Amino acid sequence: MVKKGKSTVLIGLQYGDEGKARVMDTMLKYYDVVARFNGGANAGHTLEVGNIKIALHQIPSGIFYKDKLLYVGNGCVINPKKFLLEIKEVESYGLKLNKRLLISSLATIIQPHHIYLDGLFGGAIGSTNNGIGPAYSDRAMRAEGRQIKNIRMGDYFSDTKKFKQIVKENLLSTIKKHNLKGIIVETEVNSFHQCMLKIKKFLCSDVLFMEKMVSKGKNVFFEGAQSIMLDVVYGCVPYMTSSRTVAAAAYTGGDLSLKYHDKTIGVAKAIMSRVGNGPFISEFGGLKSENYCMEGSGYTHIEKAELKNSNPLELLKSNDLFNVGKALRMLTGEYGATTKRPRRIGMLDLVMLRQNCSLNGVDELHINKFDCLKFFSQTTLPGIPLVVAYELNGKKIDYMPSSEYESRNVKPIIKYLSFIKEDISKIKTYEKLPDNVKKLISFIEKFVNVKIAGIGVGPEREQFIKINKF
Repeated sequence: MVKKGKSTVLIGLQYGDEGKARVMDTMLKYYDVVARFNGGANAGHTLEVGNIKIALHQIPSGIFYKDKLLYVGNGCVINPKKFLLEIKEVESYGLKLNKRLLISSLATIIQPHHIYLDGLFGGAIGSTNNGIGPAYSDRAMRAEGRQIKNIRMGDYFSDTKKFKQIVKENLLSTIKKHNLKGIIVETEVNSFHQCMLKIKKFLCSDVLFMEKMVSKGKNVFFEGAQSIMLDVVYGCVPYMTSSRTVAAAAYTGGDLSLKYHDKTIGVAKAIMSRVGNGPFISEFGGLKSENYCMEGSGYTHIEKAELKNSNPLELLKSNDLFNVGKALRMLTGEYGATTKRPRRIGMLDLVMLRQNCSLNGVDELHINKFDCLKFFSQTTLPGIPLVVAYELNGKKIDYMPSSEYESRNVKPIIKYLSFIKEDISKIKTYEKLPDNVKKLISFIEKFVNVKIAGIGVGPEREQFIKINKF
């Protein structure tokens, strides 16, 4: 159990979809507050308890623990309409959020014009069209001359008449500037305003709320939205999100002093994936795979189409790594949870993992989908492929390039470890794992210099093996 009056931060160490929610699920019972510190409706965690399956985007993941407070920090951006819809869905399962859910008064509001701007300019970089980027942009811009662009929760409710008018002016100026048609301004603004009034009861005006909670001995669990490789600074321009996803952002965006920090937990998966465009050094099939997965904005080769038209076991035997990646996607179910769009597949990149563990001070590592490594034994590869270094312009490097040009031209240096041929999905303890699995775990630990606390060996809650005691 964690110490009293401390905070823990959990982050994804790759490009997302690492299985952060299933790791959180094993830990939340030890905490009093579950908090979000970045992002908005552009990311989320899928939770499964019993026969309930729900995807949360803005509400923190502790909904099934009735005694937990749920806090949305200043680093987040709030879409009031989607927030209300999410609340409605959660409460439809008999889960109460009143007096449990709190939104920082410093959190920025996504206004109607942000969503229209995202629709105009966000498509080329894979935006979710939720207005996230424009909202963060206006937060930095603050104002255009005397016209306020950034409105926070506390600002709006300090003078609703004034800020409703500002919302209207921002929408009108966007319509005029970009010659938008068919927008009924009064309807948009009134709908936005009504949604704002309904979420007012969740407003937390006390900026010291989190400090007071922890000083009273309460423990806080910060869950990161998105993942490290999509961080607005450490990610690759322009294929990143609009907020900070690093562990340190939990404190700048979560309204808590970093003096309470206890540990950082990192989550990865043994076979990597990425959604959307952008460099992916360890990708099976490289640019061919990227173009294939993004064809028709990702909807040409949805899960149903791939499974109908291809035999994954035959593709595994191909000498073309594009086919190997395609087979692994089919066999491991790497498709969008809602869209069913194909995720790009790559081998485990230990250079990336080591760098992200180091930059974020990761204390313990969890790796999901370890059971899926068995599929490599059915390929023509000489072993399980792991990226252990890069070659850039003829020189060996041990760090990730920061620019798109270098990231697309760097070559992975691969080390092959012994195949895992056994089915480990039913194993419950570390002691019963085959020796070659233990050796792989040890190799990863030594390479990234972080202890592995657990591995996922299947999709179910109980298919998780705890390894080291922390």
